[in-house]
Amino acid sequence: MNNFIKGKQIMDMLSQGTIPPRVPFAPTIYEHAAKLLNVTPSRLARDPDLIVRGQLAAYEMYGHDLISVGVDIYNVEAEAMGCPVRYYEDNTLPSVNGVLIKDLSDLENLELPDPAKDGRMPVMIEACEALKAEIGDEVYVSAAIVGPFTLAAILRGYEDFLTDLMFEEEFAAAQLKFAAEVGICYANALVKKGIGVAINESWITPPLLSPNLLRDRVLEVEKYTISNIKKAGAASVTLISGGNTTPIAEYLVQTGTSLLMADSQTDQKAYKLLCEKQNINLRASIDSKIVETGNEAEMESAAKKVIENCAANGRFIFGCGVVSLDTEPTNVVKLKHIVEKLNPYKAGA
Repeated sequence: MNNFIKGKQIMDMLSQGTIPPRVPFAPTIYEHAAKLLNVTPSRLARDPDLIVRGQLAAYEMYGHDLISVGVDIYNVEAEAMGCPVRYYEDNTLPSVNGVLIKDLSDLENLELPDPAKDGRMPVMIEACEALKAEIGDEVYVSAAIVGPFTLAAILRGYEDFLTDLMFEEEFAAAQLKFAAEVGICYANALVKKGIGVAINESWITPPLLSPNLLRDRVLEVEKYTISNIKKAGAASVTLISGGNTTPIAEYLVQTGTSLLMADSQTDQKAYKLLCEKQNINLRASIDSKIVETGNEAEMESAAKKVIENCAANGRFIFGCGVVSLDTEPTNVVKLKHIVEKLNPYKAGA
């Protein structure tokens, strides 16, 4: 009976603080969907029908409990504002080719994108709408957007933006504010369609950004972004930061995020305690490279450790990071079976 409970019900249980009958399973499927359809990531990224087909193929195969739509997730906003993106004929992910902000005048001349017509924002919104119509009664559908620090670094160039942050505080603050407004604009268009929002902000992870700079120069704009997306009607907003974010966990929880993500590199026990204290959900992951290699013993050992550290008292989602393009689908299926076998919530466990 427990296996027939769909992801939407499971997530509702988590939000209510109820321990579900099974551990929620949430691999992140972006470019991996291209493998399932035997197309290139560049082709997938520009075709809403392919995005939908890829996500549906993954859902049918893995039966995961959250759908997060994206492909080359760090390029969409920048491209919508005019930043050139390079597409490829092979399996290379699309990439930003150049920057938009070289000085203050460039920033002053930038305008917020129109999610209804600019770049690939309409592509992503269309795909999300179609997925919600198809499987939205079973599972929550969300879309990936870029966080303000990461977007500002993309538009300016990482090294130049970090220099601004340290030595040109007003200029950096203006860039962050603009990047936040871009994210809010895009997120609001998604929320109006009933789509969830996951803010990807991995460039704030040490050593890319020091904890002190995050606290003093960036934290307020993260709060601003999340609070405004919630004001637009989002029931929950997730802030995703990969890598070893243990040194900044105390700041991440202050942003208003509805969930903390603990990558395989983090102190997941510490994250569990923090999430319990703050009464928010925890998504803890094993290393995606283990899933890519497909060694069943390694996957089981890693999964067991995560579940032992994080599953108690509920509010826990099992993840494995972003499933790579090269990962064989059978490896993800194996991992799901392992998580089901290790389920600590089943009767008698």
